[in-house]
Amino acid sequence: MITVLANGCFDVLHAGHVLHLEAAAKLGDRLVVSLTLDEHVNKGPHRPINDWDSRALVLRALRCVSEVVPSTDGAEAVMTFRPDVAVKGIDYKDTQVIERMRAACALVGAKLVFTETPKMSFSDKLAALLSSGVGDGDYGVE
Repeated sequence: MITVLANGCFDVLHAGHVLHLEAAAKLGDRLVVSLTLDEHVNKGPHRPINDWDSRALVLRALRCVSEVVPSTDGAEAVMTFRPDVAVKGIDYKDTQVIERMRAACALVGAKLVFTETPKMSFSDKLAALLSSGVGDGDYGVE
């Protein structure tokens, strides 16, 4: 049985997350999602928006997800759960975050794979929304 591990915050689940997880699930027999604990989410102030239990509940509802487990980050999850395959989105390929995962994968003999799903960042959309002035309390509702 091939175990695939995907790690992330998955704070506000969107189509990009679902496409990534579906692609990850196709790489093995069992997809484990290591979900970053609230205190380790580094997406900025007031994040995560949804707490760990709420994020885990939504992920567990996806057909492609076999199990959701807590973690501090991807490298720690690889070392703890020792998957056959570890998966990240292509947008992480040349980041500092991935170097720790590469090292962890090498130590446990896991293959590191990047899905080709398009990046759809909630953080970017939220920043654009807030900078546009929407959210200042005037929603035109009386």
